Amino acid sequence: MVKLLKMMYLFVLKPIRFFSPYKKRYFNFVFPNLFFLITKRINYKERPICNQKVYLTGGGQIKIGKGCIFGYKIGGFHKGGSIEIQPRYKGAIIKIGNNVATNNNIFICSANHIEINDNTRIGQNVTIMDFEAHGIDPRKRNKVGEIGEIIIGENVWIGNNVIILKNSSIGQNSIIAAGAVVSGVFPDNVIIGGVPAKIIKTIHG
Repeated sequence: MVKLLKMMYLFVLKPIRFFSPYKKRYFNFVFPNLFFLITKRINYKERPICNQKVYLTGGGQIKIGKGCIFGYKIGGFHKGGSIEIQPRYKGAIIKIGNNVATNNNIFICSANHIEINDNTRIGQNVTIMDFEAHGIDPRKRNKVGEIGEIIIGENVWIGNNVIILKNSSIGQNSIIAAGAVVSGVFPDNVIIGGVPAKIIKTIHG
C-alpha cells in the first residue's frame, strides 16, 4: 500500500505540482490575453500571479505594479470563475499599484480612469466602474451615461460583494464593509458601509 501511494505521488501528484506555476502563468494569464499582450496595451513591472483566470478586455490601457496576486484558490467560488479588467474605450486607463491582492470573481471596468494604489486588498465578487453604463434620461437610455473616475488609496481593504461607483475616492487605510455600494469621497482611516455607503467609524492606529 505504501509503495502504491509513493508511485501515485511520483507519477501523478509530483508532475501536477511541477506544472502548477506554469498553469497559473500561461493558462490563467498569457493565453487568454494574447491579443492584449501583443498589442502592448498592458504594462506590468512584474507578471502578476493569477490563481484564477484573468481576462484583459476593452480598448484602453492597463498598468500593473509588482507583487500583484489575482484570485485565491481557497477564497470561495474559485472554480469556473474569472477576473475581468476592462478599460472599455480607447483612452481609458486602469492603474493597479504594487502588492495589490484580490479574491475571486472581480470586475473592474473603466471608461476613463481607475486607480488602485499599493497594498490594497479586494474581496470576492467586487465590481468597480467609473461610469454609468446607460443614461438616466429615458430618451438617452441606449447611450453611455455620466463618466467619472475612481481613486482607491493605499492599504485599503475592500470587503466581499462591494460595488464602487463613479467619482468615488477612498482614503488610505480605510475599510469598505461587505455589501456596500460606494459613491463619493471618503477620508483616510475610516470604516464605511451600507447602501449608500456612509462612514461608520474612524480607525485609530
